[in-house]
Amino acid sequence: MRNRNLVVCLSLFVCLSLHFASDVFAQTKIGSSPKVSGKPLPNLTLNTIDGRKWVLDENRGRIVLLNFWATWCAPCREEIPALVRLSGKYNEQGLEVVGISVDSENIEQINAFIKDYKINYPVLLAAPGSLLSRQKAVPMTLLIDATGVLAKKYVGAAKESVFEKDVKDLLAKKSARTEGNQKGKPKEFSKQSSKNERRK
Repeated sequence: MRNRNLVVCLSLFVCLSLHFASDVFAQTKIGSSPKVSGKPLPNLTLNTIDGRKWVLDENRGRIVLLNFWATWCAPCREEIPALVRLSGKYNEQGLEVVGISVDSENIEQINAFIKDYKINYPVLLAAPGSLLSRQKAVPMTLLIDATGVLAKKYVGAAKESVFEKDVKDLLAKKSARTEGNQKGKPKEFSKQSSKNERRK
């Protein structure tokens, strides 16, 4: 049963990797807007560094900043402190920063890196042997909106100000959407109440 689950997880991971490889890595411009299909990205389920499961679909309603990195990557070392600050600043407002380590065979080294850089967000492990574990184009970051749709992609290290502007834009849209839904509910209730009053 364990082997079957492993095969299923690896198959899903490879499919997602191919999707990213063909679409995301073809883009080289920092902070560019991808061609948005309007459809959510395929679900992603990976293990965290401490053995828990992290599922992309379970983060619907939150803005997800998904960062691919490696301990040997110098630009990653420059970029990660900014991600730590963004996570601390916007997590309670609806931002989920997540790291995917592509050198997941070096668990001790990853743990030491997490401690040294005071990483305050989940760190996931790329499946050994997968396309992502062999990917050298890091850092690479995906910004996913509250509906699960890819909004931005950044290949190479991005400035903190660029990340922050894009995150704030999506948080504002999320907040406006939520407020719009809340405003709509009382109106419906009011209409129903009026109908009940007329019936009396």
